[in-house]
Amino acid sequence: MLGWWIVVSEGQPDGVMIDKANTLASWEAGLSGLRWLNDLVAAGKARKLRSDGYPNRYEARAADVWPLLDEVTGRIDSSHIQIDRQRLAACPPDLVLTIDAWDQS
Repeated sequence: MLGWWIVVSEGQPDGVMIDKANTLASWEAGLSGLRWLNDLVAAGKARKLRSDGYPNRYEARAADVWPLLDEVTGRIDSSHIQIDRQRLAACPPDLVLTIDAWDQS
């Protein structure tokens, strides 16, 4: 598949490994799957920390990410969408989330 595997997690993971215990949401997206993240960066609501695809790494506040998740994942035809809505609802709005985008090419 050409595209991205997106992983949203609490806090900043060490290195590039994903800590599944801190994962709040994950899904596969097509080639345009980073548009929403790049829009957040352009609006000053996210920061891009890494851009080599292994992974691309962003950080953003929970309050800026959660309202977009249903819209972003609703456009995807994938059975690989996992969102822990209970844990998401418990996140403080100012919690900084890490969003990793792994290149799937």
